Amino acid sequence: QKQAAEDPPVPDDEQHKQLVARRDELNKQRQEVDKAVLTTMVMREMGERRQTHLLIRGQYDQHGEPVSPGVPAALGGLSEGAPADRLSLARWLVGPSHPLTARVTVNRFWQHYFGAGIVKTAEDFGTQGQWPSHPELLDWLARRFIDGGWDIKAMQYLIVTSTTYRQSSRATSEQLQQDRENRLLGRGPRFRLPAEMIRDTALAVGGLLVEKVGGPSVRPYQPPGLWRAVSIYPDEQGMGFQAQVFEQDHGAGLYRRSMYTFWKRTSPPPSMIAFDAPNRETCIVRRTRTNTPLQALVLMNDPQFIEAARAMAQRMIKGGGPDPHDRISFGFRLATARHPSVAEIGLLNRLQKLQLEEFQAAPDRTAAFLAVGDSPHDDTLDAAELAAWTMVASTILNLDETITKE
Repeated sequence: QKQAAEDPPVPDDEQHKQLVARRDELNKQRQEVDKAVLTTMVMREMGERRQTHLLIRGQYDQHGEPVSPGVPAALGGLSEGAPADRLSLARWLVGPSHPLTARVTVNRFWQHYFGAGIVKTAEDFGTQGQWPSHPELLDWLARRFIDGGWDIKAMQYLIVTSTTYRQSSRATSEQLQQDRENRLLGRGPRFRLPAEMIRDTALAVGGLLVEKVGGPSVRPYQPPGLWRAVSIYPDEQGMGFQAQVFEQDHGAGLYRRSMYTFWKRTSPPPSMIAFDAPNRETCIVRRTRTNTPLQALVLMNDPQFIEAARAMAQRMIKGGGPDPHDRISFGFRLATARHPSVAEIGLLNRLQKLQLEEFQAAPDRTAAFLAVGDSPHDDTLDAAELAAWTMVASTILNLDETITKE
C-alpha cells in the first residue's frame, strides 16, 4: 500500500489520448513556427587570414606564388585606409569613381528597351567585347545614374521619354541598307518580344492575366510526360527528389505572369524555349532571337494561346457590339493598339464567315474546340459564332505586329 501511494497516478485512457493529442498539436505548431522563421547565412572574416596561392595550370595541389586580396589597378584602388575585405570590395563596386558598374547596368537597361545595348556584347565589357556604338552616351548615362543616387526608376523614365526612344520604327530602304541593326539609332526600336511577354500579352488581351504580385511558382499547361526522361524516382527506401512528376495547376495558377512559371532546369517549358528563352543551365545576359515555324505552331495550337484567343473573342463579341467590323476593330486595337485598315477588316471579316460555316457544319468539332483550356466559355453565346470569332482572335494574336515591340 505504501509503494502504491508513492507512485504517480496512471491517467485513464481518455485522459491519455487528450494529452497525446495536445502534445502532437503543440509539436505541429512549433514546426510551423520554425518553417516561418527565415534562415540567413552570415559571413565573417577569419581571425587569421589563410595564405592563398596562384594555382599552376589550375591544379589545386600545385601552388605557385602567394597572392593577396585586391582589385584591378586599371579600375582604381580601394579607398585609402580601407581593409582588403569583402565589405570594402562591395563599397568599391558601387563607388562614384568606379568606371564599370554603372556602365554595365545602364547598358542592360538600354538593351531592354532597344533590343541591343550600346555595347552589344552585354555579357562582355572586356577586350573581347564590342566597342560601344555611342561611348559618350554610355558615359553620360552612367554618370547620370550615379549622380541620381542609382535611381533605377528615374533611369527608366529618362530612356522611355527620350526623343531617341520615341522615334518611329519605320525604316526606309536606304536606312536598312546602311544600318540594318539600327546601331546608329536613326529610328525607334523594333524587335520580337521575349517569350514571357508574348504569353503575358495573349493572356492580358484575353482578360485572363492574373496580376497578383508574389507567391509560389505555378505550373501552367505543358505536354504530358516531358519530365519523365529527366526525373529521378524514389528508391526502395522512399528516398528521392522533389519536382519529379509534373502536376498541372488549375484556376488562377494557369494565368499568373510568366515570371512565376515553375522552371525545371533540365526540362524547361517548351512554349518558352520555342521563343528563345534560355534553358537556365547557364547564366545568359543577352538572348538570341530567331524566327522559326515552331513559333507559329505554338501560337496557333498551344492550349494557353487557344484559350486566350477564345477569351479575347468573347471580349470582341461583348465589347465590340453587333457589327462584325466593330468587333474586328475592337479586337485589333486590343492586340496592336491601332485601328485596322479597310483591307485588314475585309480579310478578317471573310475569315470569320468561312469559319462560321465550318463550325456550324460540325457541332462536335465546335464543342471540342471550345473545351480547350480550364476556363469555361460563355454558354450564353452561340457556340459556332464564338468558335469562329476565336479563330479571328487567334489570327490577330499571330500577327507579327502583336508579338513585336514597335
